[in-house]
Amino acid sequence: MVARLELKLKCREALSYQMASLFHGVLMELLPEEYADELHYSQLHPYTQHLECREDVWYWVVCALNEQAVKTILKDALWDVKQIVLKKKQILIEICGKQYEEMPYKQFMEHFYHEEHGRYLQIQFVSPTAFKQRGNYVFFPDLHCLFQSLMNKYDAAAGDHIMLDEETLEQLCANAQIVRYDLKSVSFSLEGVRIPSFIGKITIRMNGTKTMAGFANMLIEFGTFSGVGIKTSLGMGYIRQIKERG
Repeated sequence: MVARLELKLKCREALSYQMASLFHGVLMELLPEEYADELHYSQLHPYTQHLECREDVWYWVVCALNEQAVKTILKDALWDVKQIVLKKKQILIEICGKQYEEMPYKQFMEHFYHEEHGRYLQIQFVSPTAFKQRGNYVFFPDLHCLFQSLMNKYDAAAGDHIMLDEETLEQLCANAQIVRYDLKSVSFSLEGVRIPSFIGKITIRMNGTKTMAGFANMLIEFGTFSGVGIKTSLGMGYIRQIKERG
């Protein structure tokens, strides 16, 4: 199961997506110490979180990628929270609304096998996104990095569904082409380091079989919960799928 909890924020001080790492600190303090330690040492985290502004209102969006994370993070730790404090900046934030959505893993598979999928995939990179390859930052939407990241995250979260296969990955990349983009280069500050990254939109055209297009659609749908690329637990890499063709 994956799930998403959106918390609507009310605050007198100005917020920014760069503060997501401070919200991560708040989250760790709300969790049981043993579970927080387990997450700290985990290579692939079973959750993502980021900040986003929609129509001048800020939201803290936290996603959980397995049943334990759904229960411990979303339902036990965050569900009844009324306010939080960013101690480093002494900012008090009220929670004035929430919206919750969950989806079992079998539903991703059902969408893959039983739905008709278009040839065009539109992705909005909502929070700063970057990849890391051979020790270097990749701050543009490289399709190999994109699909590889999503397949890795799916395997880490789902556990018993092994998706990352080099041949499948190469076929995805060979049949995918970016045909439109509207991107902006940005940086994401984290512990004194400015990570080069990007935000914006791309449109991918899928060639090849309908199965390949469906598989790509399923990965992107999962990515709206898992995020993509690096530092997704600290506020980077959140994506949204735009269904209609632009």
